[in-house]
Amino acid sequence: MKRTKEDAGETARQILQAAQRLFLDNGYDKVSLDEIADDIGLTRGAIHWHFKNKQGLLLALRDEAKDPFRELAAHPAEATLEKVYQVIHGILDHFENDPRQQGLIRCMIRLDLTLAESNVECSLAFRKEIHDLYVEIFEAVERNSGLPEPWTAESAATALHTTLDGLFIGWALGVGS
Repeated sequence: MKRTKEDAGETARQILQAAQRLFLDNGYDKVSLDEIADDIGLTRGAIHWHFKNKQGLLLALRDEAKDPFRELAAHPAEATLEKVYQVIHGILDHFENDPRQQGLIRCMIRLDLTLAESNVECSLAFRKEIHDLYVEIFEAVERNSGLPEPWTAESAATALHTTLDGLFIGWALGVGS
């Protein structure tokens, strides 16, 4: 049976949802690819085909974390400081109210550090892409309603990036918990 792109996309989405749920419930280190596959009635090979390995799943989950900002950047006419605040508040509220998320962040940061040791470009690509999304959003805010002095799109993006990065690293390390 020939599978369509939509079928493959749906399978990948199901794998990611199962992986995230199992990682949150049991901890990343305690979940095997076989358990993820069994959970959704697939083979381990299907996971390898879509994500290569368990690290690939974690990287895909980390990449999904950019989705609220991608969504805002995709609708520049709607970009306001209030919208930026709502997105950030929603993300922080989600992580603050589900402490399991902090364990998942810890795994993502550990993976990021491991990648940085072996492939600096791969590690920096995520940070650059998220920073570029912030710049794009703040450029839209600047066009739509302006930014208060002395802020520019670049300085606001850098401040947001640094703040959120520091917060997530703090959560991962248990600082302030």
